[in-house]
Amino acid sequence: MEEKTLPPPTGYSKKEKRNVIIAVSLGNILEWYEIYLYVYWSPIIAKLFFSSGSDFKNLIDTFWVFGLGLLARPVGGIFFGRLGDIIGRKKVLILSVLVMTIPTFITGLLPTYAQVGALSPWLLAALRLLQSFPAGAELPGACCYLYESSRFSERKYLTSWAAVGFQTGILVSTIECFVLEKLLTPEQLINWGWRLSFWMGGLIGLAGLFMRSRLHESPLFLEMTKYTTVHKEPLLDLFKHKRGVIQGFFFSLLCSSGFYLFTVNFPIHFGNSFGLNYTDNLIFLTLFLILITAPLPLFGKLAERVDYKKMLVYSTGGMIILLYPLYFGVVRNNATIIIITMFLFCIMYSCMTSLLPYIFCNLFPTRSRFTCLSTSFNIADATIGGFTPVLTLYMLNITGDIGSFCWILLFFGILSLGSFMMIKERKHPN
Repeated sequence: MEEKTLPPPTGYSKKEKRNVIIAVSLGNILEWYEIYLYVYWSPIIAKLFFSSGSDFKNLIDTFWVFGLGLLARPVGGIFFGRLGDIIGRKKVLILSVLVMTIPTFITGLLPTYAQVGALSPWLLAALRLLQSFPAGAELPGACCYLYESSRFSERKYLTSWAAVGFQTGILVSTIECFVLEKLLTPEQLINWGWRLSFWMGGLIGLAGLFMRSRLHESPLFLEMTKYTTVHKEPLLDLFKHKRGVIQGFFFSLLCSSGFYLFTVNFPIHFGNSFGLNYTDNLIFLTLFLILITAPLPLFGKLAERVDYKKMLVYSTGGMIILLYPLYFGVVRNNATIIIITMFLFCIMYSCMTSLLPYIFCNLFPTRSRFTCLSTSFNIADATIGGFTPVLTLYMLNITGDIGSFCWILLFFGILSLGSFMMIKERKHPN
């Protein structure tokens, strides 16, 4: 049966909308909370699970495990995305948060290199893969659910909350690490303190599981099942919508590379180069995250009244222009220039990020949205975002230029800007 134009969803009441946002966001919070716990505790993890004899080499090995773990996301995204297009968004959102919770908790129980030798990094890598596999469905599933649960007139606003969810997870993990840094001694953090964070992730997962169990299926998916026949061929729609998948990949490049670089390399490595201690790094990172997260719904609301394509082009172009003063500030170790430039960069980054969930969802029809969106986003996130931290460290090691990361952002920024300029609104809005 050919897909027909579906009637618009009636949308939720304000109270139901709030519950939907909270339920969807809790899973996103767990996903990115766990990812960045690994990042923030990476100096400790490097000491405990690797033994190359060099702290820098141990850190690179730790980031290799981080990047390799993210390679499971595209596979998990295709698997759970296809499942979500067949059995529904709600069931997959429940399943993904359940499967994520288990390896997150077990990570806090892992034996160290001193206890089991060379087995410890392999166990760590295995759990990274297990945690990343269902995580591939989290953000795409949240985007699809919010997009399909809103009226046409508020889709840009409601989908912007998907970005709020994952960035809140990073913010929560940052604040938690800061508190543990203050309450515990370095010896306590190394011995058992870092494990508490992963056990807390288990509690967040249980809360997300409870809230998602109370959700209804998305209105557009329910309407789609009435008007179309669900296709069960796993890769059929990926080939049918390959242009949209490729376009979505380019949408993600600056977002993925920039976010991983500023939230991983800056607090973990570059902060030391500027003479900041770990606590100071976390404070600055928390402020940057608030700058990125707080305006997201406001930009989503603004996009309902202003041309969202222009918002994407201008914000991306602005970030590209800011790379020159940022490079100058980093190389000259000028804190004033760095802070002002990063402030402006975060605001523009927030504008761009708030609209990505909408433009992703708008690339694909309902019957294949989850599969295609998961594939497109996760390939970029795994191959570009996940390996940006280790690529940045290698460039720094080879060139000795602490501002060399700006060339990475410039390259991906130009590609994303070109893809935003080619956006066309779909004729079938469902």
